[in-house]
Amino acid sequence: MALDLSRWRELVNKERTLLAELAMILVATLVVGVFFLENVDSTTATQRRQAAEAMAEQLAHSAAEYVVTANLVSLNVVAAHAADLAGVARVEFRSAADGVLASAGEDLSASAGVAQVVERAIRLEDGAVAGAVRLWPAVPARSLSSRLENGFVLIVLCLLVLRVVAELLRRRLLARPVTAGHGQEDDMEADILPVLTMASGGEGAVAWLRLSIVNFDRMKERLTPTLLEEILVGYQRRLEQVAAIYGAQVVSSLGDRATLKFAAHKRPEASFQALCAGMLFRRLARVLSDERKHRDRTPLEFKQLVTGISNHDTSWALCLAGLPGRVHVPEQELMALELDTRLLFQPERCLVVSAGDHEVRLQPVEQLAQRYQRLVSEQARRLTDAA
Repeated sequence: MALDLSRWRELVNKERTLLAELAMILVATLVVGVFFLENVDSTTATQRRQAAEAMAEQLAHSAAEYVVTANLVSLNVVAAHAADLAGVARVEFRSAADGVLASAGEDLSASAGVAQVVERAIRLEDGAVAGAVRLWPAVPARSLSSRLENGFVLIVLCLLVLRVVAELLRRRLLARPVTAGHGQEDDMEADILPVLTMASGGEGAVAWLRLSIVNFDRMKERLTPTLLEEILVGYQRRLEQVAAIYGAQVVSSLGDRATLKFAAHKRPEASFQALCAGMLFRRLARVLSDERKHRDRTPLEFKQLVTGISNHDTSWALCLAGLPGRVHVPEQELMALELDTRLLFQPERCLVVSAGDHEVRLQPVEQLAQRYQRLVSEQARRLTDAA
């Protein structure tokens, strides 16, 4: 028994995330279901009450003449017909002295749970009260409520089962064989493995990653070349590591209009490689800057541009116009190359900058889609640990 409890405890710990989601689904559906059932019951009760009041009003109007003429036979006939209607349990016609003139329906003297009685005065043409009609609505059957409750329980069970099935399918799709001798670094999900190594496979299309240092001209004026070199060397090493991972060519180094060149068979592939490289360098540069701040050393901040514009003067001007700490992509290229489906951005933060005789809209990239963002985080972790 102790072994069984241990196995159950291990299983619960292993699946606690899924169990928490199932509990949340159950609680949410119960809250919604209770509210829905209460609303249905309230609406149904209101409708029954309104129908009973309308019926009592009609009976009071129809029976006025019979009450005045003391036509008890006709009153009993009217009462019998009314009691036979669905939703009516009992009908009574009473005199002005509160005596029963005619009645029909169930004997409710000992009944429990009877709906509240509805009473309407029988008035003559001159407004005098000749008597009253009392009508007891029938207690509704539980069939409708039972069907709704059973249906709601079925919906809850279906939602829970669907969530479990979705989790099983997800695990099945992400499952892959593990080769003996490989470490934990090979345990990444299969959906990000195809973009783990994005080295160029040809010269069919080219994209550029431009990197400018924020306030670099001012730094060159007040820092010695030796100190400036000491600041740049760590960031340059990170840039070269990024270029090696993505198979890019370092065209020019940091401090000298830094440029990486990416080549691929198709333009969207080259541009996306450049974008991933820019996001990776952004993360590495932030880590290095934080380390330098802790050591009271000057940190650097960068503006980055991913583009297919071959004119280096134009692309450099666009890079300088961007926001510090961000990777930018011209909006036209973002849409034309379908990069917008692989990243997150805020259209309202788009920058409008001048490029010669025309304007260009630059879109700052917030982050990549989840699986690519995980890839960049994993690459950054490896490079940081290696350093």
